[in-house]
Amino acid sequence: KSLSVHFNGEEIKVIHFPQGHTDGDSVIFFTTSNVVHMGDDFFMGKFPFVDLDSGGSVQGLTKNIGEIIPKLAADVKIIPGHGPLSTVEDLKQYHNMLKETTAIVQGKMKAGKTMEQIKAEGLPAEWTSWGTGFIKTDVWLEIVYRSLSKN
Repeated sequence: KSLSVHFNGEEIKVIHFPQGHTDGDSVIFFTTSNVVHMGDDFFMGKFPFVDLDSGGSVQGLTKNIGEIIPKLAADVKIIPGHGPLSTVEDLKQYHNMLKETTAIVQGKMKAGKTMEQIKAEGLPAEWTSWGTGFIKTDVWLEIVYRSLSKN
């Protein structure tokens, strides 16, 4: 679940956060340097790849990010798995995206819409730029749909 290593006078904490990007991801906290390496749990300003076939889930990723945010100092430097050096505010925006886009898909699923219909409708314009990375909007919608369907 966790491990601490002391190196050059700094405690480096490695904490496993299950069922996020995959089921095997950890976040690394450099406690003295006030730096956190998020790995593939954080795609700065873009939709993430969630490997559902390797134990990942959108719901788990959302939960994990929600648990990590309160552990961070306001001035922490965050190294995402994809994207530039980031801040707590960037991570909060990412967490908000996870919650809001999941809620949109979940609402459409409850209304009886199929994955194809949801992909055809897309997301509101505020999320357009998030689909310009590795994961395009239609792929993100499919990931969310499949993740929600597993529960």
